[in-house]
Amino acid sequence: MLSSTDRVPRCWPPIVFSAPSSEDESQTEIRQCDDALEFALKGDDTVWSETEEKGVLFKIDMVILPLLFLCAMIGFADSGAFGFAALFGLVKDLKLYTIQIVNGEQTQNTDSSQGQYSVLYVAQFFSYGKALGLTSIYGGLLAMLTLVCRDFRDVMALRFFYGFGYVTQPLIIIIAAMWWKTNEQPLRLGLAIGGAGVGNIIGTGIDFGAVDIGGVYASSPWKWIYIILASATMGIGLIIFSLLPSSPMKAWFLRERERHIAVRRIAQNNTGIQTRKFKWKQLREAAMDPQLWLLGIYAFCFSFCNNALGSFLGFLVSSFGYSQRQSLLMSMPVSAIALVSMVSSGVLGSIFPRRRIPIAMLFLVPGIIGYSLLWKGDRDNKAMLLGGLYISSTFFGALVQMYALLSGNVAGHTKKSAVNATVVMLSLSGPFAYHGDEASRGYPTGQISALCLLCVSEVAFAALWLNYYIRNRKKASFRDEHPELIGDPKTAFVDQTDQENPVFQYAT
Repeated sequence: MLSSTDRVPRCWPPIVFSAPSSEDESQTEIRQCDDALEFALKGDDTVWSETEEKGVLFKIDMVILPLLFLCAMIGFADSGAFGFAALFGLVKDLKLYTIQIVNGEQTQNTDSSQGQYSVLYVAQFFSYGKALGLTSIYGGLLAMLTLVCRDFRDVMALRFFYGFGYVTQPLIIIIAAMWWKTNEQPLRLGLAIGGAGVGNIIGTGIDFGAVDIGGVYASSPWKWIYIILASATMGIGLIIFSLLPSSPMKAWFLRERERHIAVRRIAQNNTGIQTRKFKWKQLREAAMDPQLWLLGIYAFCFSFCNNALGSFLGFLVSSFGYSQRQSLLMSMPVSAIALVSMVSSGVLGSIFPRRRIPIAMLFLVPGIIGYSLLWKGDRDNKAMLLGGLYISSTFFGALVQMYALLSGNVAGHTKKSAVNATVVMLSLSGPFAYHGDEASRGYPTGQISALCLLCVSEVAFAALWLNYYIRNRKKASFRDEHPELIGDPKTAFVDQTDQENPVFQYAT
């Protein structure tokens, strides 16, 4: 049983419970809290019906969800272009090869530089909506600059700056927590991130058509790929920048009363909306939190498999014995299966909101089987190899649940930003186990590496479930004794971490 001094969280600001001694002190204390606190307290007497809330949710879904979907779609179409451009002249034109084989390690290195920490740190003080739009515009500009690269050094320098734009996914996670309840997030995240699968399908179609345009780039058809996708990326970035609100408090598509409902309804998440104060103690807690590193294991696994399917998918399919054009066509079902897996995972997460980890583990099983076939399968059996490749892409379903766990189970704004940045930083792995001299054997080192990582991810998810179970049990008695604190803005919007908040409940 907690003592009486624990009944009020130690980090709550005095302004919530007693009058401040001065106006300056009041403003200082408010800045320590979430942006939503003052707004929520102004509408403290707001009462709404279930019908009204459904109407607000419908408006949010109709505006926010398509914008997040578009961002994920164009981002993946653009990032996936590198692998297919390599098949149609990029490797040769930029000398990313040796005399005998494609130098995988040079190509891999160009996919590795990251810059999430600095971008997310800066975004914390401004608007995450604007940051997401600017990220797309920035990515499109860099994609267009690929046309002027002359060799590996130019590409490597450009990919370094790409790293500062690889924040789309953590930004989507943070934005989702601003708009949707914890139990609503899996489906919305599944649909939003599903844009990546659609983007890959559309991008592959564009790649396939672009190489036949001819004209001024007839000898280097890969350049048309970048011209088309870079232009589309910048255009969609401008749309997102213009239309995506910075927070529910400033939602242009909601009336004043609807904004109060939008804010108050997500108070029960206890994850807040946005705090513009960087807090070192939250950074320390993030570094020591087991959930970061357990989720990081799957993040590392996902990035390894995803980068392989992005940068090396064309090479992998061609290693089965298909031509370059056939490889493009045969690779398209991978994106379709990934899309179905993500949406299906989101639907299951909405039906079973407290079963996120078992759902994630379920979607890893076909991947383990698929990579086993790619590793040990008969190299003369194209159908079996393609089947292994296709079912291996179901690991995308676990990604949706990982995002839902990050969005719903990490509170404290500095901590949330740090955890998201760290998880994305683990994509530094890249497909380093895919070696060019193993192409004729189907890259066995890459396949066994992916297989091992998927198995380790299953163990990590099981350990994570145990961690959440223990934490929830420790807080259960206090939650039962003080149900009035659950969903109270003075609890939800004072920028406490999930460990500090005594009524926080982890979704498992």
